[in-house]
Amino acid sequence: MTAAAQDGPVQPVTRMVWRLTELPRPAGPHPRLAGMRVLLIGGEQDVAAGVERVLKEHGALVRREPDGPGPVDAIVDLTVGRPYGPDPAASAGAWRRALTETVTALRGAYDDWAAETAADRLFYLAVSYLGGGMGRHPRDGLEQPLGGIWAGLAKTLHREFPNVGARVVDIDLAASAELPGIVAAELGRTGEIEVGYRDGRRFTLTPEARPVAAPALTLGPEDTVLISGGGRGIGWELARSLAARHGARVVVTGREPFPSGDEPWFGADEAGWKRYEKDVWAGRAKGESPALIRGRLARTRRLWELARHMTGARREGLRVEYARCDVTDRAQVRELIRRVTGPAGGRLAGVVHNAGVDTAARLPKKTDEEILRTVEVKIEGFLNVFEEVRDRDLKFFCSVGSLTGRLGGMVGQLEYAAANDGLARLGQWAARRAAFPVMTLAWPTWDRIGLIANFAAALRYMAAIDVADGLERWRAELLGASEGEVTFVGPLGRAIDPGQAVGYPVVPALPGFAAAYPKIFHLGEVTAYQPHAHLAARVVFDPERTPALGDFRIDGAPALPPSLLLENALRAAEWLVPEDFPELRADRLEEIVVPLSLLRLDGPAIRLVREARGFHEGHDWIVEVRYRRQGAGDGAEASLRIVHQTGGPRPPAPPRPAVRQTTTLRSGPPFLHWRGAVVPVSGWTPGDRPVAEVPRCPPADLWATPLVPGTALPVGALENVVRRRTTQGDGLSATADPLVIGRIAVHSAECGPTRVEGDPSLGVWRITDARSGDPVATVSGFSGPLGNTTE
Repeated sequence: MTAAAQDGPVQPVTRMVWRLTELPRPAGPHPRLAGMRVLLIGGEQDVAAGVERVLKEHGALVRREPDGPGPVDAIVDLTVGRPYGPDPAASAGAWRRALTETVTALRGAYDDWAAETAADRLFYLAVSYLGGGMGRHPRDGLEQPLGGIWAGLAKTLHREFPNVGARVVDIDLAASAELPGIVAAELGRTGEIEVGYRDGRRFTLTPEARPVAAPALTLGPEDTVLISGGGRGIGWELARSLAARHGARVVVTGREPFPSGDEPWFGADEAGWKRYEKDVWAGRAKGESPALIRGRLARTRRLWELARHMTGARREGLRVEYARCDVTDRAQVRELIRRVTGPAGGRLAGVVHNAGVDTAARLPKKTDEEILRTVEVKIEGFLNVFEEVRDRDLKFFCSVGSLTGRLGGMVGQLEYAAANDGLARLGQWAARRAAFPVMTLAWPTWDRIGLIANFAAALRYMAAIDVADGLERWRAELLGASEGEVTFVGPLGRAIDPGQAVGYPVVPALPGFAAAYPKIFHLGEVTAYQPHAHLAARVVFDPERTPALGDFRIDGAPALPPSLLLENALRAAEWLVPEDFPELRADRLEEIVVPLSLLRLDGPAIRLVREARGFHEGHDWIVEVRYRRQGAGDGAEASLRIVHQTGGPRPPAPPRPAVRQTTTLRSGPPFLHWRGAVVPVSGWTPGDRPVAEVPRCPPADLWATPLVPGTALPVGALENVVRRRTTQGDGLSATADPLVIGRIAVHSAECGPTRVEGDPSLGVWRITDARSGDPVATVSGFSGPLGNTTE
């Protein structure tokens, strides 16, 4: 694969598996339980009664009727509690009834929950029974594998309800007696979306990069591979690859009969198909709705693609066959296996369960039947095929999953994510019951191929995978006899939201970590969120995590360097983007007002409330950020605007009121003092144009944390400009309070030592890369040493 552009739609992926890591157990029920209005659904009667009793003991107001009076603050979903049994029909009925009950409850709460902007009121907690280790515990206990359906659903709820705190609690069925206490301890908490309880310990899942194993098996002309739903999309690409590279016989399936050669579009190329489409629209009957035409054309195009693929394979001499089969029908699957493995069929070497459907729409626009059908194709299709081949000597059984199951889906993919996470958990269950390796491969979006209808929208969530690279990886997994869930993760897109960010462990091995982690690090505890418009959070700076608090002082007291507050504001702005998610670049910070009292450490930590609001101003996207002290304070408030360029002609900026400034003159001991132990303190050359060479301030010096965020601003250079403009040459200071900076233009990220050159006559300070001379930032409109502001 050729190297991809850093911001291109196709990016390299990292192969990752998810392992169990231990978490501390909560000390007890969350105080939020008192007065919380809880809807309790699903589960076995005795377990549900125990959960209801314990929640009520801690002050929750519990009801069991979805259509009861008034809104609810939380849904506790006990899902399918009975062990998976030998009767497939009964098990299918159980998950259908339980999922329908879940959907009914979510529909009942939809209007209230979708409109909520407070981030600490609404909660959804689902229970799965996968052994307490989310299906990954090495010992037995995975009695009910269908709980993965609700895990995928919970991880995608934030797309329907941005301020719902979702959590999936996994237990061993044998430990159901402990469930009431566990639910009381977990309900109302934020953080990890998936937690499990086993043997008194609490776990979550953490990603880990791991290479594929060396080839352990071979495929050849004597082997047959069955691919459900393989007549189109990425399933077809795999089928063609296996037939061409290994000479294997490949049987692909679909629900439709193979089209007749008499169809007017049969054998047409892409241009011929376009002409057929045009003719259909031209011959549209009077009164026939466009939606009906589009639906009919979509079905016909699927058949056209199937016919084109199969006839092309025959011309190339590839051993690819098509068989009609609805994998949700057990009888059809049984007959398919009989035909595939008949006297002339050869050995059935492997199965790839690739069939899937997706209806991309928000919950209110979907019927129960559409939701159940999406899950059914993945789940029932898997069970039907697996039960028919589980006693055979296969080389592999591979399910085609999606990162929507592992990380949550896009807008409109609630049940699609549920189906894919359910598929991955089923694979773990099946692996314990088969002699052959069972794997689930969770893919990102493929480059312009597959079920994704809106490729550009999909890129907002994660970069796509190159088709050729993905097929090579796929073949490597099959030949390496991989087992369990394997994920292929690309760089996260701009559509990540706060709930998703705090719900998953973030590790350096994740692609795009350097870009995504800083804004997660600086997020704080979110208290309110409205996508594309508003983000409120509590932010804490404490000496243990912020060494610079001892390096900078105000009146002798530890304080936060101003540049770190600006860095936090810039990272907060990254969470607010316009609805169409354009590429944004922070062009400048302006109208910066920072009361010095806000920076000073009073008590064990600096606790601030940060409000960020985003809006359009002409062709610019503006995020206004404000800070105030948490709790009682002096009323001081810091504020600034962050201007992002979005392209297009730039109209004149509207006039804005001048920033008011109160001047406080001091003398004696230094008012502002930098020790230089963390943030470098550089000397200035004398003269009309002072110059300083500033070493880079490494992020690892700024933050004493296990994972360190990079910086977007030249922290060291900015602090030296502040120091120069607020400190007299004799070591005394006479500075304005609040600190006011008219503008900081951001040209590029700091990547090494910088050179700072001042032009006092213009009130401008230019920061450049000391090695290349490239511009890094420009500071202007700074409050001077006597409180005057030069614009």
